[in-house]
Order: sequence, then structure tokens, then C-alpha cells
Amino acid sequence: MSLKIFIPLLLVIFSLLTTLIGYLAIHKDLTQSIEESSLLYMNVELSKLQSLLTPMLTQKNVRAIKSLHAFKASELDNKAMLIVNEDGIVVASNNRQDLLNPWQESKQDIQPEFVKNSTRLQRSYTQFSADKKRLNGYIDLCVRDLSKGLRNSSCGFLYYQINVDLKQQQASSWLIKQSLYIAVGSSLAAILLMFVMNTLITKRVLKIQQALDRWSKGDRNAQISLKGNNELSHIGTMINSLVKQFSADEEALIFSQQVNNAIIHSANYSIIATDTNGIITTFNSSAEKLLGYDKHDLINKQSPALFHDINEVKSHNKKLSAELGIEIPVGFETLVSKSRTGIPDENNWTYIAKNGKRIPIRLSVSALYDSYGDIYGFLGIAYDISDQLEVEVKLEHLAYFDQLTQLPNRVLYNDRLNQAIVFSERYKTHFTIFFIDLDKFKYVNDNYGHEVGDKLLIKVAKILTQCVRKSDTVARLGGDEFTVILPNMNHNCDRDSVSLIAKKIITELSQDMIIDHHHIQIGASIGIAIYPEHGADTSSLNRHADIAMYQAKEHGRGRYFFYDTKKDSILPTPN
Repeated sequence: MSLKIFIPLLLVIFSLLTTLIGYLAIHKDLTQSIEESSLLYMNVELSKLQSLLTPMLTQKNVRAIKSLHAFKASELDNKAMLIVNEDGIVVASNNRQDLLNPWQESKQDIQPEFVKNSTRLQRSYTQFSADKKRLNGYIDLCVRDLSKGLRNSSCGFLYYQINVDLKQQQASSWLIKQSLYIAVGSSLAAILLMFVMNTLITKRVLKIQQALDRWSKGDRNAQISLKGNNELSHIGTMINSLVKQFSADEEALIFSQQVNNAIIHSANYSIIATDTNGIITTFNSSAEKLLGYDKHDLINKQSPALFHDINEVKSHNKKLSAELGIEIPVGFETLVSKSRTGIPDENNWTYIAKNGKRIPIRLSVSALYDSYGDIYGFLGIAYDISDQLEVEVKLEHLAYFDQLTQLPNRVLYNDRLNQAIVFSERYKTHFTIFFIDLDKFKYVNDNYGHEVGDKLLIKVAKILTQCVRKSDTVARLGGDEFTVILPNMNHNCDRDSVSLIAKKIITELSQDMIIDHHHIQIGASIGIAIYPEHGADTSSLNRHADIAMYQAKEHGRGRYFFYDTKKDSILPTPN
């Protein structure tokens, strides 16, 4: 229902309700007032009639009594009037059948108790009927017999009944007329107000509504044009200003959203956004390429936990629960619990693509906040770190392995030597190290070139590796110097076991080798040091094994020597 109909109709209904309530309230008060005035009127009439009728009864002037009765009977509100003499005989009545008969035979609603009290106590009584439509009055009519004394008298009575309902009907009729006048006047005023409102308010409000409807449908050029300088004109001007500002903000927001979408979907990073429950809301093209999923299969349907390694999540969950001091549910909460505290979370994870391929990634998770500072979602930015890990492996290999022979270099050798010392010290075991120097290697380099020399070193590395256990370490310190670590040697027979390994190495390296059609013969000199007999630290062990190696060379090459403290001397300078 439109305002131009609703408001006047509301005013009419309000006026009618007000009139009805007023009618009911006034009717009640008017009824009570009529009852009170009827009682007063009855008492006055009874007293007046008593003063008139008493002398007439004393004088037995029946004609005068009937004349007075006829006069009162002509009044509209006179319902009944009964005059009884001192002998109890009806001398005047509205009903002719009552005349000259005892009053007890009358068909009028006369209460004997009131008659008795009235004549005995010589006072008046009044009583409303049960429906309060009639008012009954009683008063004594006492006639004195002077022949029997001044105080001797005999009493008749007057029964008078007036029609209160007539006055009520007259009053109600008047009240209804007044109420109708008020209702009609209110309705006319409402109709007039309707025309005034339609001209000054409703039409102008409809203009505002129409402009807003056009604006809500996308017409940003809709304007509210109202003449005058009143509240509605001011409201129209303010709405025009707000719409203009909103349109500008909307254009900026659309442009910004387009830019953001372009950035998100053109970025080389996997960008996945979720709501607070973990349901995916954004899944960019890089994420589709990385994981092989179509975004339409995931957005508003799935959680990022779908493509995470559950065992990896469980393992991280234990560490994170311990770090934050709370029990974190395994799953999506493991990925975002730290971000919920306001701390961006960045870790290495493994994505599992749709085809089952495992992809190592670096994932950064941040919380998304609304204008009120409440979290409404999370943003995960990830990129494939497979190449980075491969580079790290290569760098680690470069740092710890000899690039020619692929054997551990000096750095890794020293690390493993330290580990062997710690292990042996803890479990009271022994281990042995070899320092190996190739014989005639300089001759090969000088005569056949460095390329043949390098191939020879690679061949030597393979021979050394084959001569020891897989748990042993073979390393190249540089040039033609190699080392071997033999851990967990039995102390009782360690020298014999170590000697066998040393002899095997010397024998294998003394065999003829064909490299690039060149027949090559070399040998090896080996110095041996035993932990802890020959040293309890890396420096001592390396120095003593080196001393033993030079002792082997001094004794004719192709030999091995255990370090002997008695023969320890300053090393000769090698040629």
C-alpha cells in the first residue's frame, strides 16, 4: 500500500478509534450522571408530591388527587404512579383496575418491605430495577386524626416509578449524533490531509523512490529534482551527493578489484584464499597449473587440506601445539592457527597434485581482516621450491664433496672424523684413519697430461671405495692425497685387520692401469693412526697419520706404516 493511501487511511482509522473510545468513555460517564440526576429528581418529586397529597388525603379530596395524578401521568418519564390512602385502598393509579382495591392486589412492581419501612419510619425510599431502566420511589402519606390527638395518625403511601431508560436513550442518541459529527469531520479532515500530503509530500517521496529504484538497477545518472527549500528537498540533495560519491567509489572499487584480480591471476605464485572455516574462496590460475585442479571444483566446496600431505600436517601439528601451548585440531587449523594470533606463518610444505605428484613448496599464510579488525578469512601464497632444493643439494654437494672424484672433501672428512671421535669416546671404541699418497702420480701428470691424471684420480677413488666397507669413509684432501676412516675397529685385532685393508689397497693400486690407451703403473704409501692410542683429537690424529705416511715413503714407497711415537721426528720436506 502506497504512503498516499496508507497515511490518510491511518488518520481516518485513528480518528474513528478516538471517537469510539471517547464515545464509550462519555457514554459510561453519561449513564452514571443520568442515574445520579434521576435519584435527585425522584427525591425532589417525592417530597413535592408528599406535600401536595397529604392535605388532599386529609380532606378526602379525591377529585383533587385524581387531577394531580392525571397531571403527573402526562409526563413522558412517568412510568407508574400509585396513591394509597390510610386504609390501604388505591385512590389513583395509571392502571384503572387498581382503583378502590387494596394496593396488595395491584400488578405494579411494589415491594411490601419498602412500603412498610416508608409508612413506619415516615421517610422516602428509592430503588433501581435490576436492569436500571426504571427507578421506583416510596414515600409515606400520613393523615392525622385530630379527634384522637395530635400524635395519632394513619398513613398511606405514594408509589412513583419513572422511566430512566428514556433519558438514557435520549442521551445516547445525542452522543451518537455528536460522535458521528466528529467522525465525519475527522474523515473530511483526513481526506483533505490526503490531498495536501499527496501534493506536498507523497509526490515528492515518490520522486525520491523512483530515482532510488533507477539507481538500484544500475542507472548511476538518476537524479532527484525537488523544488523548494524544505526537509524533503534537503534529503533529495543529500541523496544526490551520496549517490555521486558512491558512484565514484564504486568505479574506483571495480577498477581496484579488476587490478587485484589481474595481479592474482597473472602472478607466478599459487594464491589461495579461504573463509574462516577453511572453505576455498579464491584459487588463481597459478594454483590450477601447480596442482592440476580446476578452480570451479574447489571454490566454495573444498579446503586446502585436500592437497596437503596428512602425515606432514600431523608432524607439524605436534610441533605447533607445543610451541603455542594449546591443542590444535589436525587439518586446516594446523595451517592457520599461528596466523589467527596475528603472526604470519611461513613454512616449507608438500603439496600433492591431482595426479599424485608431490611438490615441495614454500607457503606463507596470513589472516585477512575486515574494517572492524575481525578475521574474515586467510590468504595462502605458495611457490614451487623444487629447483631451489635441487640447487641447495648441489651447493651442499659442492661444499662437502670433491667435484672430480665425488668423494667427501676435506670439510666433510673433518666433520666425519669429529663424529667418529664423539662416538668412540661415548661408547669406548676404537677407529683408524689412513693417509694415502699416490706414488709416481707427478710422473703421470707430467708425461700424459692433466686430463689423464684426473681420470687416474677417478679410477683410484673407485678402487679405494671398493677396498673398504660401505660404513667407512674415503675422502680426497686434494691433489693425490686421500684419507680413509675405519670406525668401530676391534681393539684386540685391530692392527691385523687394518694391515690387511692397507695391503689390499696397496696391492690394488699397484696393478697396471690402461687410461686413454696409456699403460700406467703407480703405487701408494699409507700412514696409519689409531684413536685414541695415537691421538684424541682431529689435529693429533691427522698429524700423526701424515707423519706415518712420510715414514712409509722414506722406506721405499709402496708400504704402510703405523704411527710410532718413538720414531716421531720432523717431517722431511717432500720433493
